[in-house]
Amino acid sequence: MKSKKIYIKLLIIFFISSGCVQKKEMGIGSFNKLISHRNLGFAYLEEERYSDAAREFTSFIDIAPAEASGYANLGWVYLQSPGKLDSAEIMLQHAMKLSLGNPDIAFLAAKMFELTERKSKAIEVLKDTRRQSPGHVLTLYQLSEYYRQSAVDIDLQEAEELLQEIVEVAPGNVAAQLKLIELSIKNHHAKAALFYMETVRQILPALPADAVLVFNNAIQLLRENDTSQSMVQTLMFHNVVKSTTYYKLSITELRGNAGPISGSPLYRFTNLIPPMMDKQKNLVATVQFVDISDKIGLGGISQASIAVSGDYDRNGYEDLFISQWSDTDQSSKQFIFTNNGGVFKDISVTTGINHEGRDITALTADYDNDGFLDLLILNDQKSRLYKNDGEGKFIDLTSTTGINFKSNNMQAGFFDYDLEGDLDLYVATGSANQLYRNNADGTFTEVSARSGTAGESVSSRDVAFGDFDDDGDVDIFVLNLDGISRYYDNRRQGYFADITATVGLDFVGQSNSVVSGDYNNDGYLDLFIADLAGEQHAVFQNRGDGTFIKDKQSLSAINVLTGFFAIQADFSDLDNDGYLDLLIAGSPTGTDKYQSGLILLHNDGHGKYTDASSSLPDELGFIKQVKTADMDNDGDQDIIIINDRSSVRILRNDGGNLNNYLKVSLTGLRMGSSKNNYFGFGSKVEVKSGGLYQMRSVDKPISHFGLGNREHADVVRVLWSNGVPQNHFIPQKNQTIVETQILKGSCPYLYAWNGTEYVFVNDVLWPSALGMPLGIMAGEPLYAFPNSTDEYLSVSGEKVRARDGKYTLQFTTELWESPYLDNINLVVLDHPDSVDVYINEAFIPPPYPPFRIYSVSKKYLPLSAVDQLGNDLRHRVLAKDQEYTMHLTPATYQGITELHDLIFDFGDLAHADSIFLFLQGWLFPTDASINVNISQSSITNLIFPRLQVINGDGDWETVIDDLGFPKGKNKTMVFNLTGKFIVADYRIRIRTNMQIYWDHIFIAAEVTNDDLAVINLKPASADLHYRGFSTISREDFSSPHIPDYYDITMGQKWRDLTGIYTKYGDVLPLLLESDSKYVIMNAGDEISLEFTAALPVLPENWIRDFLFYNDGWLKDGDLNTAHGQNVEPLPFHGMSAYPYGPDDAYPNDPDYIEYMKLYNTRTVTADSFKNAIRNYSASN
Repeated sequence: MKSKKIYIKLLIIFFISSGCVQKKEMGIGSFNKLISHRNLGFAYLEEERYSDAAREFTSFIDIAPAEASGYANLGWVYLQSPGKLDSAEIMLQHAMKLSLGNPDIAFLAAKMFELTERKSKAIEVLKDTRRQSPGHVLTLYQLSEYYRQSAVDIDLQEAEELLQEIVEVAPGNVAAQLKLIELSIKNHHAKAALFYMETVRQILPALPADAVLVFNNAIQLLRENDTSQSMVQTLMFHNVVKSTTYYKLSITELRGNAGPISGSPLYRFTNLIPPMMDKQKNLVATVQFVDISDKIGLGGISQASIAVSGDYDRNGYEDLFISQWSDTDQSSKQFIFTNNGGVFKDISVTTGINHEGRDITALTADYDNDGFLDLLILNDQKSRLYKNDGEGKFIDLTSTTGINFKSNNMQAGFFDYDLEGDLDLYVATGSANQLYRNNADGTFTEVSARSGTAGESVSSRDVAFGDFDDDGDVDIFVLNLDGISRYYDNRRQGYFADITATVGLDFVGQSNSVVSGDYNNDGYLDLFIADLAGEQHAVFQNRGDGTFIKDKQSLSAINVLTGFFAIQADFSDLDNDGYLDLLIAGSPTGTDKYQSGLILLHNDGHGKYTDASSSLPDELGFIKQVKTADMDNDGDQDIIIINDRSSVRILRNDGGNLNNYLKVSLTGLRMGSSKNNYFGFGSKVEVKSGGLYQMRSVDKPISHFGLGNREHADVVRVLWSNGVPQNHFIPQKNQTIVETQILKGSCPYLYAWNGTEYVFVNDVLWPSALGMPLGIMAGEPLYAFPNSTDEYLSVSGEKVRARDGKYTLQFTTELWESPYLDNINLVVLDHPDSVDVYINEAFIPPPYPPFRIYSVSKKYLPLSAVDQLGNDLRHRVLAKDQEYTMHLTPATYQGITELHDLIFDFGDLAHADSIFLFLQGWLFPTDASINVNISQSSITNLIFPRLQVINGDGDWETVIDDLGFPKGKNKTMVFNLTGKFIVADYRIRIRTNMQIYWDHIFIAAEVTNDDLAVINLKPASADLHYRGFSTISREDFSSPHIPDYYDITMGQKWRDLTGIYTKYGDVLPLLLESDSKYVIMNAGDEISLEFTAALPVLPENWIRDFLFYNDGWLKDGDLNTAHGQNVEPLPFHGMSAYPYGPDDAYPNDPDYIEYMKLYNTRTVTADSFKNAIRNYSASN
């Protein structure tokens, strides 16, 4: 009877609302009732009380008959309810009419058609949605599933394309990647499948132990283009991964929920405009916090002293670690409660967390970069570090980590202080503080004294981390109870400077807690300091340079704070309006019912806070702890508290998700990269949506951004903790941003006119790496040699053709680096077409060998070429064709692989008077920060290529200990092996763990030819100007990144090295000789070079090749490069070291001073980079 009444009532509403699709506004009273029905409807949905939910959404529709979300949500309820599919269709069809083109409503309608056996209609709706909303993941996935079940080839091709669209939008989704791999194999796209398999290896935190073998087998078979057998191994790998929680979470992301029916309710209004209210009243009206602890399995928790949320099992929901302490029997107990769809279950019996002593605080972080949140627990007897094994257990590894915790620990935090990809640990204590460096091998080394962060022997109460001065590294603010609080500025290379006296953090009071956040949305981290005495609570506004000023106006309207004894605080956007609100926990002093132990201060969007505590439950009492997290995954932040009865309470946020939101999860690449910690802690995330700009410093796996009533964010920029920026335009609501593996520093690029277009020639200036750390010697950093490049590079004549009597080359700077280009020449090599000419382009330390040109008329190709596993690689090295050896297994870091061999046999070479080995290939390099990381580790080292031959015992013996390596992309290395063979066995083995891919290998016996004409050309003109940045792509994982000269992006890309650069215009006089008067280039700059092509006519059957000579230096912007933030100090010929030795100084003769005044007049700052997202407009 009730359903019939509801149905009749809805028919009347349909008649009234028919055609009303414009935005509607209503009165405050009706709006408040509407919100109440909405929130109750969602609450009943979570509890699966579908009839009650239907009643509430029906009442919602009664108040707002023109609002589509009411019908959509009622339709969603009916989809879950037995026998209600007809009712669901009525609701969803009407919702679609009221909100044309809404992809979420259309998806629910498609599911309804599927459930009513109208699959063709469902496909029609989804195809239309795909056209209108091309990035809608649920639509793309459902369509792919329909097509994937078909046996028709064209449908399977369409399913593959749909999954490709998904992984472009959601590259971190493991399920989509694996389903795409299977379809690629089925469609005989082995090369694509191999690429996606390599991608999966990078985005997974670690391969499951029982899946490693089948994964490697699948990779091997795909390399051999064996689609039949590779499918078997891939399916086996897929089946193993299916059992993991992160795979199940990926499926949930593709379907919308973990239940039997795909989709999700609509939290936001589609047609309704909320009534105009001031911001405080709007929050109180729309957002209410409801204590749901008893309903979700947390009602029985008492004597709690700590509650910390974290997704320990990676199922997408925030779990809880809770520590109990009994004053009566002086004992403690620890719990892990897993969150399964909003309901908690105690699994403590099996987790392995059990210890004595009183726990003081706890925090979560992935200290070992395996993708699972570990637990650090500070304890008054013995603090502990528990490793999360990813299978539901925590292992106490404290004794093996090298961390010597004190007994008076107060607070701690994980952060990457040395900027090399793993999380270090800072511990604030009741005496001198401790900084522990993560060695990336499971151990830590205390560096407190060396780093300058130990501080005085005073009681530190709290600590805040962040890039407060916005210079790309993480600083430390230590809040001391007695004495002066300390601000440590990160000066890089492992050192901090105490600059407390200059930053303006002059807090007066009994400081107890500090939290950081950008409360005024200007892009800089501000601080709130809570006063335990209740009188001096203060917001310190960051001026943008790491100095602060007390913002007295921000809290001027908050009378409730006076006399409030604050223990803890938390910044959080509770109503999703895009501005950080502030929660303060402590002890109430008044008798007013609003004067509980928890105060909610609402940010008005103009830098001021108002009291919105009436949104909280009444009479909460004294609150010991407050944190926020989206515990039910509905898009708004809930509140976790511990009250004066030591009970853990969850206050559900009802109404915060009326405003739109964005959740950003970062995934740092693992195998073959490892430049950033897995969850991106310490990274900076910026979001621009219309006129709303926000910034978060990442200190948890998910960063939450409210968007107000805006439909979506326009752009997200991630500034990864290693300093590399990454933009993502129009992100999904729940967007996982996977780190893009790019070369941030490698070398400038050289292009040449080939008669038709400019083509990429090669990368240049490789031998110079100013300030590049190579390791640590005697406790101090060891840097690369300071010599200039003084190098020649081979340039094929096919790539250089005259135009209007001149050879034209383009020298570009496109990565995060600054070249100092001092001298260039173009060398013409004319020779018979029966001869190939080569030079040695191996990277070796100085002193460099004499320059030599090798002329080869006859090559001896290998009769066999295999790797250490016996894989046949001969076809890969027979010709220079960019078909590289690819049988490398990446290790943890970019540039380093598992130890691998290349063994080749050239047959009998006894007849040869001389033997020269030619190796052509390319190197994927490490970088400065990776070098720092591996120098700290006891388990990772770099093994340079060594050449071995067979000795008299039949064993391999090293005859060249260090071959060097290719100087970047597609270079030739030449070695004289005459006299190197010990016996008449001419097999050669090259062994290394460097990431080198070979293209062509051969031996020559004769390398000298007198028929060679060499002509040296000086540049005729050189013009410096801005160009922009080429799009860079790679064919596959074994191929180098190649730039496209004609596909250019303009504007700011990197955080520029600041300083004085060479002015734009004619720079020819600076490139004619090596004199330390050079062109200083910035990222995005280009020098157009012309060389006069008035050359002799080639004799018959001769051809013309070239060499490009360059001399200069290169310094990249890596956060661990010495002086990597600035152009200065300037390099010069003859300097003893870089950084300078004690007697080094750039010349100050009059002609050098004149050079500086005349040419180096262009000032570059970091302002353009800092403001790029703040000033971004989607209309530009």
